[in-house]
Amino acid sequence: MAEFAIYGKGGIGKSTIAANISAALALEGKKVLQIGCDPKHDSTRLLLHGERIATVLDYLKETSPDKCRLADVVRRGAFGVDCVEAGGPEPGVGCAGRGILTTFELLERLGLKNRQYDAVVYDVLGDVVCGGFAVPIRRDYAEKVYLISSGEFMSIYAANNILRGLKNYDSGSGRAGGVILNSRGLEEEAIRVRRFCEAAGLPLLETFERSDLFSQSEAQGRCLVEAFPQSSEALKFKTLARFVFSSHELYPARPLLDEELEEKILGRPKLTPFVSAPQTAGEDAHSQKAQKALKEEETKPSYFSKSLVNREPLYGCAFSGAMSISTQIGSSVSIAHGPESCAHITYQSITSLSRRFLLERGIVLPYMSAPPVVSSEMNEGVMIFGGLGELRKKIIEVKQNRGAAPPEVIFILTTCPSGIIGDNIRGVLDLEDGKTRIVPILADGNIAGDYLQGIIMAYIEIGKALIDNTLEAEDNTVNIVAEKSETNALAESFAFGKEIFDRFGLKLNCRFICQSSPEEIRRFKKGRLNILAWGDYMGRAVRSFLEHEYGAEFLDDPFPIGFRESCNWVRKLGGYFNKNAGEAEALIADFEQRYRLGIEKLRPHLAGKRLMVITYNQDIDWILGAALDLSMEIAFVGILNYSQDNNFKTQFAAQIRELRVPYDNNKRREDLSRVRPDLYLTNYGSQDQELAAFADTIPLSPPAGFFSGLRLAERWGGIMKMNLKEGWRDDEFLYRKYRA
Repeated sequence: MAEFAIYGKGGIGKSTIAANISAALALEGKKVLQIGCDPKHDSTRLLLHGERIATVLDYLKETSPDKCRLADVVRRGAFGVDCVEAGGPEPGVGCAGRGILTTFELLERLGLKNRQYDAVVYDVLGDVVCGGFAVPIRRDYAEKVYLISSGEFMSIYAANNILRGLKNYDSGSGRAGGVILNSRGLEEEAIRVRRFCEAAGLPLLETFERSDLFSQSEAQGRCLVEAFPQSSEALKFKTLARFVFSSHELYPARPLLDEELEEKILGRPKLTPFVSAPQTAGEDAHSQKAQKALKEEETKPSYFSKSLVNREPLYGCAFSGAMSISTQIGSSVSIAHGPESCAHITYQSITSLSRRFLLERGIVLPYMSAPPVVSSEMNEGVMIFGGLGELRKKIIEVKQNRGAAPPEVIFILTTCPSGIIGDNIRGVLDLEDGKTRIVPILADGNIAGDYLQGIIMAYIEIGKALIDNTLEAEDNTVNIVAEKSETNALAESFAFGKEIFDRFGLKLNCRFICQSSPEEIRRFKKGRLNILAWGDYMGRAVRSFLEHEYGAEFLDDPFPIGFRESCNWVRKLGGYFNKNAGEAEALIADFEQRYRLGIEKLRPHLAGKRLMVITYNQDIDWILGAALDLSMEIAFVGILNYSQDNNFKTQFAAQIRELRVPYDNNKRREDLSRVRPDLYLTNYGSQDQELAAFADTIPLSPPAGFFSGLRLAERWGGIMKMNLKEGWRDDEFLYRKYRA
């Protein structure tokens, strides 16, 4: 069987040439199949006497996979040529390249090649040689590739691009069969095409001059070889068909560089470097203004996750990260514009914390246990034809099916598939009305970045959409910014902050964004002072956005973790609101008494113990401070590279015997064996823990407050008081495995 692909720029006449070659081969008794791979689906029109058959993609749109039949998409044409049209989406939507992939997958599944054709002709658009349109030149399809071109530069440019695609697949071997000139009657047209052939090392196989016979045969809806079988043009097609069917003389793809193409084809000399002319006074002023605007643009903050900035592996996807934030807002629905599986997986991730609370404590956080997440139910057909229609239906359904109170906000979050096909989700904003805002978040799954990038994007888009920038700050009001809704520490940290606010007589205005309503987000600017819940990379990015966009004022320090940090934080908070210094000190004294009492109880069990820490946490002073208060020895600290932060600092560097930043995790076992700590702290359990006397885990997101370090130390004291060497060895093993 001979399989060959005919590529060329759109409108160059490749379908006419392909159809005539197929007809000529069929006239000689060959069993021929022609597959049109152009969204215009007109490749086989002349073989079918002007009839346009149902395309594979249209067929798939209406037919379930189990009911697909080959006979439904293959139509017999002139001289017995079998005809198939891939089809494609409407211009401007969906992904035609994905459609080609889907077409070939279906034809292969239905066993098209089992029909034992003598020749298969692939007629392919050559303007874009993306992964979809390049399918016919894969090794398991076309064994030969022929280029159709006129003498127009862009036609030759398209032919050269096809050679580039072919080169990427062939790695030096040869499958290019040559060039066919379909003349437009331009001056020196043949000369240009010959120059290209010579430069690319390809033969010019045939030239078809302009002829009225082509237009006359097309008017009849027939191929030229059928309408005018004795014409010289028909004889050329018959000769060419025999050649491409039987020829085995193929050439490696040797595409030209763009500059070389212009030089060879257009006869342009090599370009010399551009030197700007001296500027006039007016031009100089204009240039200065442009430079100033450029400088201002460059100084605008950019909001990218640590992994994107440092070109590190991506952890999680931006869609999931964005969804974890949008679902925090009450009276809203988050629509995942993508497959149901994307919504389902993210839903399971978001609700995992509440399910754990339910199982362990019988506590369910209502906003988290069943967040309003729906899917636009994008399937492969939607990915090909575009998903805006389905998305519009879903928005209308959400607005109408929630009783008398439609959601105040509908968030639309894009996934990988909708991002890949370029669905313009802003095209549904006309469905917004006085009752419901529509807020697009172009997360695009992994295309936009990792989980942290999605979180940052959601904060920015929600802030821009909902915050009322005209409001003025009110006295004695605070906002909490960038809480972590998916951590065990959320409730405890919020309770700590609320207690301190109440003691100072401060009003909580907004939690941006955690368990918030659209109204709370709208009045964000009424908050006089903003306080970061976490001072990590995420918190710093959100703070930068709010400062730049809304002039938000922040307390220097985020929610404190640990005793010393909490003392300093309370003093700063009171000082900002001009509270009496005695109020702050009295508040601190209440907590300090309890802290010191707890330390004294633990010191007999922990004093002198050697502590080793290997962790992703960038802030561990709350641990180190408590350890020093307990008279422990800080033998070793290793800080691992963390996807969520890169800002390690400590005030206790002088008290650490060995400090490694960043720490090479491959040395963990070696260092544990050397240091032999009494207590080993890390984030995740490992087999290396056997090298330490005792081990415990550090929460990646510890709770805020005076007692963070003390609470962790109480666990160490409990471990130290246990005599695990007595009793069953299996019990000790299980304790280490599951407790640490």
